[in-house]
Amino acid sequence: MKKKAFWLLLVAMVIMGFSINVYAKDNVYYTTNNGIELTEEEYKFLTKFYGTPYVDIMTRDQYNEFVEDDLLHSDLRIKKVTPQTTALVNPGNMQRGTYNYEAGRTIQIGAACLPTKCIMSLLTTWDIDPAITSWDDIGAWLDTTTLKSYSHTYLSTSNTTSYFTNWKVESDGIGNTVFLPEDGTNMIINMAFTVSRGGTVYGSYQHAMEDTTFSASQSYTLDFAGYANVHLFSGAAIGVYDEVGGVDINV
Repeated sequence: MKKKAFWLLLVAMVIMGFSINVYAKDNVYYTTNNGIELTEEEYKFLTKFYGTPYVDIMTRDQYNEFVEDDLLHSDLRIKKVTPQTTALVNPGNMQRGTYNYEAGRTIQIGAACLPTKCIMSLLTTWDIDPAITSWDDIGAWLDTTTLKSYSHTYLSTSNTTSYFTNWKVESDGIGNTVFLPEDGTNMIINMAFTVSRGGTVYGSYQHAMEDTTFSASQSYTLDFAGYANVHLFSGAAIGVYDEVGGVDINV
């Protein structure tokens, strides 16, 4: 009986080892904090699409989905435009595109498209440490495409990483609300979701210009008539957010 139990335990350990290393590879470029081995191509894709901090907070399940969806061979597009300095004086003059520099931050939208769906990534990178640290809103409005699922919203600084689940899901849009920490530098916020093929996705990141409450930050709908064609604020949120331009991409 003891011998049988030993062999059962040995088989279980082998199976567990196989499941853990199912994507083990010889050409390892980077090993994440969670022990996931990445090739150079995988590392560059993930950091470009989701932001540099993502590889070290990515779970094995998330990595397995990345491999199973074969995103490395997807139709990846991250468009960019040259920032206009006039935007610092009058944000309304900012050329609309998929990569904008305004108010001390960049915002980028990316689409990794497969035959029936596109994995979307809305990435905001702060180039300065914002003076106001309160509740900010990130979101997307969907034109002639539909939301299939949503994945994560993370905020990372030099000191900490947090996930936020303050999702607002509407028939033609999705958003989340994040709280900016007072300490730490190199702040990055990323929101990921999936849409069907066809149409346009508009992205927006709106920063609170004064201390506000979580309740006030939720006073918005996702609407083309809103800030950056995404955030239509109402009630206590009116006049709180900085109304910078947004990003968009065809899917």
